Amino acid sequence: MALPLLEPCQPTPLPGTLASTSPAVARMLRRWNFKEGSGLGPRGKGIVAPVQAVLQQNQHTGIGYSQNALYDNGLPDKPPVVEEEWRRRCEDLCRALALEEDCCEKAIAMLRDMTEEDDSSVETADALAAIVESKKVFKEGRTPGMWKAALPSSTRKYIVEKVIKPAMAAEAQEWKPSWDPDCHHWLRPWIPLIGHLPEDLYDTVESKILSRADEFDYHDVVSPWKDYMHPTQWNTFTRRHILPMLTRLVRELMFTPPKQIDPSLQTAMLWAPLVPVQDVVSILEEELFFDRYEDSLRHWMQSGGKPPLSEAVAWCTGWKNLFTPELLAEERVLARLDAVMALVDGEAYLGVGTQKSAQALLVDCMHRLVQVAL
Repeated sequence: MALPLLEPCQPTPLPGTLASTSPAVARMLRRWNFKEGSGLGPRGKGIVAPVQAVLQQNQHTGIGYSQNALYDNGLPDKPPVVEEEWRRRCEDLCRALALEEDCCEKAIAMLRDMTEEDDSSVETADALAAIVESKKVFKEGRTPGMWKAALPSSTRKYIVEKVIKPAMAAEAQEWKPSWDPDCHHWLRPWIPLIGHLPEDLYDTVESKILSRADEFDYHDVVSPWKDYMHPTQWNTFTRRHILPMLTRLVRELMFTPPKQIDPSLQTAMLWAPLVPVQDVVSILEEELFFDRYEDSLRHWMQSGGKPPLSEAVAWCTGWKNLFTPELLAEERVLARLDAVMALVDGEAYLGVGTQKSAQALLVDCMHRLVQVAL
């Protein structure tokens, strides 16, 4: 039996040779003085092997598509990272103890300067002696407030009224608000003794903060003052300036599926931790945020270009990820967000022809809303 003749095996062209590409490309490379075996580019250091084409299983995708790529809808794909409570408490404790030592050293330095400037009053000498004696507290195990308690009340009153406040009043006039924490050098070191911003300096501070209202770092300028102001002062500031801004952001928010372009809610959630959570919930409800959010989703899912279920779920998940943990702990907020996700599930059921009717889905959503109201 005769064996079939075998065709000669054609060697596979090596990368970097003109034979490895098409005739048209080979002619173009010759025209550019390409040398076989070298890479692309003027110095010959580019790629040698050509980019290999990969057949996509999904014929409706384009360049750069990957099954593992997340759907980019302009919203976060995961919730914000929340610092562990125990770690936050430890860091706050360390900062408070360190601030007390700084306050003590700063007060001693100022009292010594006063004595060197011919201030030989008994009050100054007694205050200096008392505060130097109080440094013994730092050598023992202590909690915030123990150093202040170790000072005689007369010493504390003298240092605050005769030393700290006059210096603060002068420095506050020259102060320029900034995102830099060191910009509060005239106030922050004295917090262990004075507790908060003196009332007679509130108007000065408020006007200077507002001078930065149009700057990109406005949030960083404002946020430290939640700790520096008395709760009454901070409540006044937030109701005058922060809550109206949050209301405007939520009111003007535009929903733009399939990709969110308007970042108003991201901005609002940046400011939300600075105000009581119930105030934020009231703004969301009064400005009909949840109703508008649901309407935009329903319109998107019922439009001619109905999105895949995965995109609709990613859209709802992204909005939920924008909310702060404090807001998600509110039953009214969580129930409304879950009701919108139920709407997505309902549309999916209808799309695959299950027996669950539109009326039943509507009743289910209404039941969730009734639970919120109760």
